[in-house]
Amino acid sequence: MGARRRGIETLPCEVLIDTTPVQGFVCKNCERPLIPGRRYCADCGQKAATPRLTLHEIGHETLRALLHVDRSVLSLIRALALRPGRVALDYVSGRRKRYYGPFAFLIVTVALASAAIAVTEFPAVRSDIPNAVVRFLQHHFNLIFFVQVPIIAAACRVLTPRGPFNYAEYLVLAAYTAGMYILFFTVVDVGGWYLFRPSEPMARDVYLTLIPVYPLYFGFACAQFLPGSKWLAAVKGVAASLINSVVTQVLVFAASSVAALYTR
Repeated sequence: MGARRRGIETLPCEVLIDTTPVQGFVCKNCERPLIPGRRYCADCGQKAATPRLTLHEIGHETLRALLHVDRSVLSLIRALALRPGRVALDYVSGRRKRYYGPFAFLIVTVALASAAIAVTEFPAVRSDIPNAVVRFLQHHFNLIFFVQVPIIAAACRVLTPRGPFNYAEYLVLAAYTAGMYILFFTVVDVGGWYLFRPSEPMARDVYLTLIPVYPLYFGFACAQFLPGSKWLAAVKGVAASLINSVVTQVLVFAASSVAALYTR
């Protein structure tokens, strides 16, 4: 049988595997030394190689997270409530094992919101021009949630042209914050409407009152995520969120107007 010596494992076939940690190479998730030749960290299980995020890497990580739910969503929600920008920054920096994936989290929260809207018949789309587009979006409100994430990520990239993050990395920030806001929207807005059944004017007032929540939350996240002045980062975050709202409203209005013309 094989014998074990310090830093060396001797296998029956006399193949020697060096298990001594390499100085200078540490896991980005738990910051423990990595063992040469190992694809995963021996302490936390994260991949030893964590390259910079790309759209391909995002797709791979999302599929893996959806098929292997091995991280606590509740701990992620708590972290996103207190330090959303830090969570996103950790993820893009390679500390990914400790968090549930941003795009899997977004998909889960959008699914919950869509189910809640369908069950409660919550009027998610409000328009003075009822038409086929409005009816379609009412039944497929999840499309608005998904479309807004790339829009706000693009707005962040435009507002920080010399920043250290690429578009895929801004998508991480947008997905985490959007997922958290969607959860808030589902519990507070949809849940409150279903429980109290307010009148139409009151429901509209509540809806308008909650509009500033996401811009302020995203600004708070950007203050933690972006380097440099926290106040400037927060302003850029609020601006990116407002750009996202304007672009979304323009798209919905344009689609509704075209549909109204064709249904006359």
